[in-house]
Amino acid sequence: PSGKGKRLLQARDITRLHQLEIVRRDFVANVSHEIRTPLTVVHGYVETMQESDTFQGPWKRIIEQMRTQTLRMQRIVEDLLLLSRLETRSSNEGQGIVGVYPMLRGVLEGARQLSGDRGHEILLDADERLRLVGNSHELESAFTNLVYNAVRYTPEQGRIEMRWWLSGSGPCFSVTDSGIGISPEHLPRLTERFYRVDVGRSRESGGTGLGLAIVKHVLTRHDARLVVESEPGKGSIFTCRFPHSRVAS
Repeated sequence: PSGKGKRLLQARDITRLHQLEIVRRDFVANVSHEIRTPLTVVHGYVETMQESDTFQGPWKRIIEQMRTQTLRMQRIVEDLLLLSRLETRSSNEGQGIVGVYPMLRGVLEGARQLSGDRGHEILLDADERLRLVGNSHELESAFTNLVYNAVRYTPEQGRIEMRWWLSGSGPCFSVTDSGIGISPEHLPRLTERFYRVDVGRSRESGGTGLGLAIVKHVLTRHDARLVVESEPGKGSIFTCRFPHSRVAS
């Protein structure tokens, strides 16, 4: 609306922006693909050095740091390649009926292994009969990222609850933690690539900065959205809300 009884129509040619986005996406995909092979070779040599009796004493700490960083780089490359596939593949590719409950059992086991001796209480409350129409690999990646983030950012002995249920608006998956929480000013930018609330803590925990970007892409491909509720010092709730049309009969 523009003035009384008037309308203003604005048009903008976005061809150039669209072309630049394609170039950026292709560049990231190609570079990530090319980096993966030499990085694998470097990591293999570092592991060999770590197991050798030659590199002990002061070298031991240096080799361990090299191994940790090459592993981190490998995870970043894999996440970038996954994002590239999500951006270029048809949203209908690989779709079928997904048994979410068995998937979440696997995610739960992985989360407990990631927690290790930190003593987290990790619980699952799920509707075993509620199934979803979607891509099982993509959904597992999204759910795993949310749960593993909760494990990484929740202090020792903290509580993490996974929940899968049918609400009035459709199927929902939520992860509730008693972690450090997130300030309101960070919430709108959480799903940006490489955006970090706390850079130091993120690197210590082994995160790539791409997990929530992957979650956002997966949910968009499943007509779903991510809702985040958080308060510093009181934990966070990440909820994936799917439409009723995604319920598998």
